[in-house]
Amino acid sequence: MEDLIYYAALSSTAFIGPKRFEKIKKDCGSLSSFFKLSSQEKMSFLGIRNPEAIKSLDSMMEKGEKIIDVCKKKNIKMIAKDEEAYPSRLKEIPDAPFLLYLLGEFNYSMKLVAIVGTRNTSREAEEINEWFTRELIDFNIGIVSGLAKGHDTISQKTAIEKGGYTAAVLGCGIDIIYPAGSEELYNAIKVSGAILSEYPPGTEPLRQNFPLRNRIISGLSEAVLVIQAPEKSGALITAEYAELQKKELYAIPGNPKDPRNTGSNRLIQKGAKIVLNPEEIAVDLLGKKVEKIRRLEENVLDISGEENAVLKQLSAEKNIEELSLSTGYSIVDLNHILTKLEIRSLVTQYPGRFYARNVSLG
Repeated sequence: MEDLIYYAALSSTAFIGPKRFEKIKKDCGSLSSFFKLSSQEKMSFLGIRNPEAIKSLDSMMEKGEKIIDVCKKKNIKMIAKDEEAYPSRLKEIPDAPFLLYLLGEFNYSMKLVAIVGTRNTSREAEEINEWFTRELIDFNIGIVSGLAKGHDTISQKTAIEKGGYTAAVLGCGIDIIYPAGSEELYNAIKVSGAILSEYPPGTEPLRQNFPLRNRIISGLSEAVLVIQAPEKSGALITAEYAELQKKELYAIPGNPKDPRNTGSNRLIQKGAKIVLNPEEIAVDLLGKKVEKIRRLEENVLDISGEENAVLKQLSAEKNIEELSLSTGYSIVDLNHILTKLEIRSLVTQYPGRFYARNVSLG
C-alpha cells in the first residue's frame, strides 16, 4: 500500500486519532497533501492549540519510517482501514482505528465473542469462565479479550489449552508483553491466534490507552460476555462500547453480596441478556440447530500424520498458499490432503481457497 508510510506516521502521535484522521482524508484530499503543510498549518487545520504538538507533528515522518522498519524486522503486519484485510466488523464501529498492528493470523470467518471481567476474580467465577470458554470453543466460536490479569487471562488461556482460537487486543505496542508474567500466553496466542493493537511498536502501556482499546475488543466481536465485574471496572467500559456498537451484550448473574458482581448484576438490570448456559450464546450466533464440533483424539480417529500437520496449521483460517509455506507440502499434495479432510467434515473451504478446521485439537 503506497500510503502506508503516512498511516504509520500519523499513528506515531497521540494528537491524531480516528476523528482527526478522517478529517485529514476528507478535507485534504490525500494524506500526502496533509504532510506538505507546515507545522503551524497542520495545527490550525486540526484545531490543535497545545504547543507541545509542534514537535510531535514535525517528527511524524521520521517516526513513521522507523515504525515500518521495526515492523519488517519483527514480522508485524500493518493493516490500514481502507485495506480488504481490515476486519469488517471493526470497520463498522464509530472511531475505528485507522491502522492496526497484527502479530499472528486474524480469523475472518469465525464468529468471535469477547469475554471480559474483573482482575480480582472469585474461584466460582473462574470456573464459570473456563466452562463458557471451553463450550464456546467446542461450538467453533473464537474468544477475544485483552490479555489482562483475571478473567481476560483465564478465557484466553483456556481457549489455547482447548485448541481453540483467541485474539488479544493490547493497550500498548504490539511488541510489548503486558502485564508482566504473561509471556507464555502471549507467545502461544501469537502462534495460534492473533495479537492486535492500534498503537505502534514500542508504545508503553499508558493508563489512558486501556479504556480506548476496549472499543476494539468489542468491535472485533459479534457479542460481549461479562463474567464478573464490580461497579468500577474496565469490563463495564467494554460493555458500554458493546451497546454503542449494537453488539449482543450478555452478563452472568453473581452473588449480590459479593461486590465483585455488582457491576455485572447491574448490567442485567439495565437490559443485558442473562446467560446461564454457553449454548444460549451459540444458538444466538449460529442459529437454532447448532452442534458442538468434534474434539480430535488422534488415538481414536484414523488420521494420518500429514492430515494432522495440516489441521494443526488451521487454528486460524489460511489460504492454500499459506498452508503450503507453513507445512512444506506442495499445492498438489495439499489438494489431496484437504479433499480427504473435507470429505470427513474436518475442514471447511471458504471463498478464495481459504480453509478452517471444524475440530478442536486436544
